[in-house]
Amino acid sequence: MQLTLAEIQERTEDMTKRVFANEDEHKALGAEFMEWNGLKLAASYDGITGEQEHDAVREAAAMYDLTAFRKLWLRGPDACAVLDQACTRDITKLKPNRGTYTCVLTEEGGVVDDSVVFCTGDDEYLYIIGTGGSGEVIEEIAKGKDVELEWDNTLQLMSVQGPKSIDILAPNASGDVSGLKFFQHMETKLFGRDVLLARVGYSGERGYEIYAKAEDAPHIWRSVLEEGKQYGIQPGSFASLTPIRVEAGLLFHPFDVDEDTTPWEVGLGFTIDKNKGDFVGRDAVLAKEGNERFLTRGVSCPSDKPIFEGGEELYRDGKKVGSIITPSYSHRMKRALAMARLDPDVSEGAKLTVGNEAGAPEVAVEDLPFYDKNKERLRAS
Repeated sequence: MQLTLAEIQERTEDMTKRVFANEDEHKALGAEFMEWNGLKLAASYDGITGEQEHDAVREAAAMYDLTAFRKLWLRGPDACAVLDQACTRDITKLKPNRGTYTCVLTEEGGVVDDSVVFCTGDDEYLYIIGTGGSGEVIEEIAKGKDVELEWDNTLQLMSVQGPKSIDILAPNASGDVSGLKFFQHMETKLFGRDVLLARVGYSGERGYEIYAKAEDAPHIWRSVLEEGKQYGIQPGSFASLTPIRVEAGLLFHPFDVDEDTTPWEVGLGFTIDKNKGDFVGRDAVLAKEGNERFLTRGVSCPSDKPIFEGGEELYRDGKKVGSIITPSYSHRMKRALAMARLDPDVSEGAKLTVGNEAGAPEVAVEDLPFYDKNKERLRAS
């Protein structure tokens, strides 16, 4: 059964029960808050610029409170089968202490969500999502199955991103943090408190996500910042997230990817396991490979300031070939950057103009990501 968007919105778990344990910690740092996904998120910190946070992620470390992401536990004999039916990845291959990045689709092959799945034990999984409706798709599939679903409204998520993250966390964990490879996780004590520690992130750098009980989160938050002082750690806010993720070519639902886009069009074809069994939207998405209406690519130009606003049309030889969807600016690269949807025949290296007027700025097309093209820093041993 396919859920409509209205049904998904109606069936979302009760957001009023969600806990934001570190609110006082953020206030003490001068945080200004915004609401995202039904919970508070630090929009900025007094006396700290987004550029300083950005520099910390690339050179040292920054810690973000991303508790606003939704977390769904699946437990029971049918937990794997339910997720495997929902997800484009082959969840049957996921072993304990491993995770994967995946998509959930509509029956027409559009992207309901991009999400992360952790296998936390035999017949137990932790499913992490942002604003999309894939949790409700899973609820529908789970009906009548031998599986227990639990929306976790108290589990806190703190993300430490940057090359010095390992130096901050490893000496203060009971487990071997240095042995964690990309998308592996473990249960360990961190600063004396029980956590699930995963080597993942949203920055294009080496990083770790800390999942902790609400009562332990403030202690962990303070301890990480105190330990990280010697390395130049900063608290991270939304002010730095967009330029960091655009540099790294990371999508943000629903701005870069939604139900009207296919994985092939937004660079998520790698999440489609063509050899697994049936999953929601399988036939439709496989039929749409090679029939992309557009492809998501990067465009950029040298600049000492932001120049894109979003929505600008892009032209080649007087013909419209696409538009900008997510604008940004990298003070580190001294370039205006953007994610764009371009006609499939527009390849890397092409020169386009922003608008079709005389003297319109020229941009170059390049494959994403802009930063760390081979993802060597992300997967560093």
